[in-house]
Amino acid sequence: MQHPHSSPDTLALTEQLEQERQARRTAEQQVHDLKRQLAASQRVAQRMTSGIARFTQNLRIAVLAVRRNGSVALVNQELCEVFELEQDATAFQDQAVQPLLAQMETRCAEPAQAAARLAALRAEGQRALGETLRLADGSVLEFDYIPLSGQEELLPNGYLLSFRDVTQARRTEQYMNSLSRIPGQNPNPVLRLHADGHLLYANPAADEMRREYLTPWQDLEFASALRKAVARALVDSSYTQEEVAFAGKCHQLAIATFVEDQYVNLYFTDISELKDAEQKLGEQREFYETILNKLPADVAVFDADHRYRFVNPAAIPDPALRHWIIGHDDFEYAAHTQQPVTVAQKRRARFQKAVQQQGVLAWEEALSNENGFKLALRHMQPVFGPDNELRLVIGYGIDITDRHEAEEELRRSEARLQEQQEFVRQVVDTTSSIIWVASEDGTIQFDNQAFRELRAVGNHRSVDRNDPTDPVAAEARRHYGIIEQVVRTQEELAYESSFTQMDGTVRWFQTIVRPLHRADGSINVLGVSTDITEMKAARGTLERSAKQYRDLMHYSQALICTHNLNGEVLYVNPAAAQLVGVTPELLVGRTLHQVLAPELHRQLNEYLELVAQQQEATGLLTLRGPDGRPHHLIYDNYRVDEEGETPYVIAYGQEITERLLAEQELRRAKEAAENTAMAKENFLANMSHEIRTPINGILGMAGLLAKTPLNPVQQEHLRILRSSGRHLLTVINDVLDVAKIESGKLELEQVPFDIEQSIREATQTLAFRAEEKGLGFVLVLPALADSVVIGDSGRINQIVLNLLSNALKFTTHGRVTLAARVLEDTATTLGLEFSVQDTGIGIAPEKLETIFESFSQAYADISRRFGGTGLGLTISRRLIEQLGGRMWVTSELGQGSTFYFSLTLPKAGQALPAPVPLAPLNYANLRGTRILLVEDHPVNQQLVQLILDSWEVETHVASDGLEALQQLEARLYDVVLMDIQMPGMSGLDVTHRLRQHPDPLRANSPIIALTANVMRTDDEIYRKAGLDYLSKPFEEDDLFRKIEANLRPERVAALEAKPLPAATPAVAASPASAQAGLSNLLTESSLFDLNRLRETAHGSTIFMDKILASFRTHTPPAIARLREAAAASDWLSVGEVVHKMRPSIQLLNIHSAQPDVALLEPLSRPLPEGSTMPEPSQLAPAVARLTALLEEVVETLPLALTT
Repeated sequence: MQHPHSSPDTLALTEQLEQERQARRTAEQQVHDLKRQLAASQRVAQRMTSGIARFTQNLRIAVLAVRRNGSVALVNQELCEVFELEQDATAFQDQAVQPLLAQMETRCAEPAQAAARLAALRAEGQRALGETLRLADGSVLEFDYIPLSGQEELLPNGYLLSFRDVTQARRTEQYMNSLSRIPGQNPNPVLRLHADGHLLYANPAADEMRREYLTPWQDLEFASALRKAVARALVDSSYTQEEVAFAGKCHQLAIATFVEDQYVNLYFTDISELKDAEQKLGEQREFYETILNKLPADVAVFDADHRYRFVNPAAIPDPALRHWIIGHDDFEYAAHTQQPVTVAQKRRARFQKAVQQQGVLAWEEALSNENGFKLALRHMQPVFGPDNELRLVIGYGIDITDRHEAEEELRRSEARLQEQQEFVRQVVDTTSSIIWVASEDGTIQFDNQAFRELRAVGNHRSVDRNDPTDPVAAEARRHYGIIEQVVRTQEELAYESSFTQMDGTVRWFQTIVRPLHRADGSINVLGVSTDITEMKAARGTLERSAKQYRDLMHYSQALICTHNLNGEVLYVNPAAAQLVGVTPELLVGRTLHQVLAPELHRQLNEYLELVAQQQEATGLLTLRGPDGRPHHLIYDNYRVDEEGETPYVIAYGQEITERLLAEQELRRAKEAAENTAMAKENFLANMSHEIRTPINGILGMAGLLAKTPLNPVQQEHLRILRSSGRHLLTVINDVLDVAKIESGKLELEQVPFDIEQSIREATQTLAFRAEEKGLGFVLVLPALADSVVIGDSGRINQIVLNLLSNALKFTTHGRVTLAARVLEDTATTLGLEFSVQDTGIGIAPEKLETIFESFSQAYADISRRFGGTGLGLTISRRLIEQLGGRMWVTSELGQGSTFYFSLTLPKAGQALPAPVPLAPLNYANLRGTRILLVEDHPVNQQLVQLILDSWEVETHVASDGLEALQQLEARLYDVVLMDIQMPGMSGLDVTHRLRQHPDPLRANSPIIALTANVMRTDDEIYRKAGLDYLSKPFEEDDLFRKIEANLRPERVAALEAKPLPAATPAVAASPASAQAGLSNLLTESSLFDLNRLRETAHGSTIFMDKILASFRTHTPPAIARLREAAAASDWLSVGEVVHKMRPSIQLLNIHSAQPDVALLEPLSRPLPEGSTMPEPSQLAPAVARLTALLEEVVETLPLALTT
């Protein structure tokens, strides 16, 4: 109803307000209803969530539900177990999901990829089912991702993850897949047939069967047989096997039934080869079982436990028992058959032993049964597999009872036979005869003691019967040949044979051999031998004596005959018969008067009268033979008088014609030998002269060169030169000493000397040599109260030095010892034994006997390695023997040697006077002395002249004897130096002619022989000729003393100043004028300056001439080599040529060549570091200038400075 005071608008508003209220009440009611419904829904949802949570906890699926805010709404324990989380599932409930996801990702095989995939799924917001996730441990999970975005969802805007472990399922699936491929890969045929016979499957290997089954053409029964087999298998509902034939082969058919599915699988296996092998094996088994069952020997086979696996009837005849025993052992067998268990125990022990030693075991087993005693020979042999595992043991045995009884009977028979044989042997062993029985091949079947003793002293059994040179082999061949002959002929044979014993003694036997026929048809040979050695020796001695007598008479070259006292020839040997030209047979019975020539009858009658009166007659007789030649005989005849026999004469003669001729030839040979010895002596003298002459020049020039300034290298070269020259001189002296010793012309001095002092002084030089080699040198001399003896001190020192030099030569380390000991010391004699001991290479024992022979050394390479002639020891021993002593050696190879020698020398009886010192040399004493040098050898001329010029001596030279006489005729000389051996006139001839000169001053000129001939006793010859001598090579001081000692009492300069009875010959130009001319010549050229050469030659123009001639000879070839090398740009060769020419250029002082030499000569050496070689543009002109200059010098040099 409308309020009376209300307006229409108010009513409208009121009505509208009421409506609003009503609507509000309705809405509130609705809200209340909704809240109630919501509470109910929440209770339902909570119950559902709790139920889901409880449900998911029991699921085998891992579940994770995540809210929109990223918290975990639901997680079950399966998820913790699948991802192997350490916390319980409740620990993650309502927590942030990210830590949980992080732990889950670490368990994945690829964490980053898993996180990326989850992020992608959340971003896509699409459902993903059945995705695969692999864990690190190899497990495979299959997971689903379900987004929750609808209002109806329990968790709007969240997502759900569920994980299932499909590892086993996947593996099973793979395994099933692999199994599904097996039939196709099976090499054997596989078919599947339906119950109605329909072919469901055939693998590739069954293709031929499939075709034959579907379309039979080869084997029409094959398909029918298969259908019947399938029907039977389905009825039986079981796995069956049977054999079927297909295509000529046998197959094993296996049928697997699937009744519910109404099909079967047929599996075929080709067993054709197996069937064939089984058939063959069965045949072999039957064959071997037949053999084993038929064998008369017991055979059993055991397994590794000694249980029977096989027994043949011979071992157990009872078939039932034989069948029972298989699988049982011997103990069970013994119990079953009620036999003693000891047999089983012994067999078990044998079984184990055979297995242990892995070889055949044999033994004899004695058994007793109802038939009596039985003896069996048992064997057990184990058989092992490739792995050395015991597979079986074979036992077999044979009944040896009969054999055992036969052997026993045989032993008894042999014992009886042995007794009989022993009796026979005792009988035959007592005889000295040799008795033996041999088979057809010579084998000894029986012998007696004498035979065995004989065989023990010979080696006929082991000798090589085919050796044609061995007498023992020949005896063995004859022995076997006799046996073969007796066997072949079956006849008795007697013969004599020798037997050579091992000591070489030969014994002889008389043997009778005869055949012996044996019961088995064979033939033996019986031999009986008697020793006839002594009898044969006596008979042989008698025969030899007779034969020797006959041979002596027959073959003797002596003249032998017998005749009676009337001269009738009784016997004559061929030598005597040959002398008269008649055979022996024609001479016997004739008289000597008929044989000898009539002119000998008177002498024959005298001989017959003499021999009748006395028993012996001797004399000389000359006969002429048939050829008319005279034969000179000496005879010694003897008359033989024997009782009861007619006297006769044994005539014995010898022809001495050859002896007389030989004596004449011997005298001629002696004269020839003496001539040969003289020729040898002359040859050695000439060789000495020819060798000593150049040695004199070498050593003399070396001595002069030593006086000049020399650098160290030149001094070393000079030392080697002088050492080599002295060594060569030593060799020559050794050869000459040997020749003197062999010819017996070596004379020893007998002068007093102090032997101790002499030895000490002689060994000083060698002590220095030992020190240079690093060797010890020991000198051990006894203390002597009186050491002055008489002898040749030089030769004794030579012996000592020879031995010490050898010791030093052959010793590289250690020491050398010279020792002496007193053997005898009396008032008149002193006996000493010297020893030289070294630690060198030693001498082999077989060389000790020849070490003292001439030109002999211990080894072939000694001369090459150490030098020497091999004469030192020969000379030393010969000298010792000539001194009355002896020398010997002991040595051990590789350890050293010791040489000994002993001497006994007479004592001097007084002390030696003090030595007088030599006066000092004063070369000025010879200044101005005029000396004539007579020498044919240019080098020796130059040498002596250089020496004399250095003493300022006026020297004149003559090259032969005739020129020397001319010089001596022309002027007087203070001294003449005379070479002895010259072509044409010798030095002795010149001396003889000069000594006969009418001018006393010339005839008495002092002459000194300069000789290289030291073979003969030249000093006596020279002294008789009136001259003194000096041996070549000589020292400069010796020459000075010799000249000074032979000077005239008054110098020739003073003599020539006196008035002379005759005209004086023209005098040569003075040395001063000659020197002045030389000086002008030396300075007249601007190309060279010879003053340096003159200084080097000490003014000797001869020496200078030789240098200039050498320069002219060798420079042109050097120039040619320079030009060739420069043209080839071979600057190294250019430098080498200039280097060789440089000393000559400097000696001639070719001053303008010095710049080019300084440029070119360094090319011969490596360039210093940092320097460079000059350019060819500089070198080529230098070579051209130098070669042109040298050619000009060669043309300008004088030909000679002396005239």
